Amino acid sequence: MNPQRWAVALIVSAQWLGTSLWFSPNSAADDLMAAWHIGPAQFAWLIAATQSGFITGTLWLAYSGWADRYSTSRIFAMACVSGALVNAGLSGGWAGFEAGLALRFAVGVCLAGIYPLGMKMIVGWVGGKSGAALGLLVGMLTLGTALPHGVRALGASLPWQTVIQVSSALALLGAALVYFLGDGPFLKRSDGRKGGSFGRAFGVFRFPDFRAAAIGYFGHMWELYAFWAVLPWLAAQLLMDARNLAWSGPGSVAAISFFCIAVGFLGCVCGGRISLKLDSAYVAAAALLASGLLCLVYPLLHRDWLLLR
Repeated sequence: MNPQRWAVALIVSAQWLGTSLWFSPNSAADDLMAAWHIGPAQFAWLIAATQSGFITGTLWLAYSGWADRYSTSRIFAMACVSGALVNAGLSGGWAGFEAGLALRFAVGVCLAGIYPLGMKMIVGWVGGKSGAALGLLVGMLTLGTALPHGVRALGASLPWQTVIQVSSALALLGAALVYFLGDGPFLKRSDGRKGGSFGRAFGVFRFPDFRAAAIGYFGHMWELYAFWAVLPWLAAQLLMDARNLAWSGPGSVAAISFFCIAVGFLGCVCGGRISLKLDSAYVAAAALLASGLLCLVYPLLHRDWLLLR
């Protein structure tokens, strides 16, 4: 395997493992809510805290310029380690809802050093024609997000703390994969003498192409992460409506959640391949349109059409 392919394999594998931190509490939501004596509304704040931390982390990276001044692979690895340690704190007996909010916010900040910098590393190793590699990377993000649900499906009787700890262990493994990788030949590092500026960072919105892509991505992420967040509850409702008690355990909910998230891997990889032949803007627009229509139509479908028989 040539160095470029080897680097891409390491990066996407690390992304897969590191992003398992994102929705690790969701895979054991019922047990965690019972342990902390909280309801679905409070659990939703744990999800929101993660997303808020991610936004804060990405803005800070843009302002500080760290990703341009220091080794991207080292920052990625440190983010995996930090996120793993903070995430593991959720399983401590001392943790509760208030501490959980702070810990999940910190996990979100760490994820800002994993997902975006994974993209940066891919471009650094592949160069301009990175559509297929980026499609694979984002596909591994979906698999990573699904991982905790897969762990829960395989070990439905496991304590919720174990599911959290497994996600942290996977993130540590992801850090080990890329720590010594270094930056690719297409990545130019700045000298770091210029201070950060939010004005300069947001100035890119003056460019119509970037603005269109960013707004489309914003809408996509809002839709996608809202769906991923509520997916275990949608799966549980579907199983209840099916009136099949044999399918109604936590393992079944986790299995459905895992499949519904993980299947996105195929869309990412296929989309990346198609973008090599068609304009990527058309590919993205078609995917956004199809996804948006599905989200609009699903609540309107009659329950009998959705039952598992």
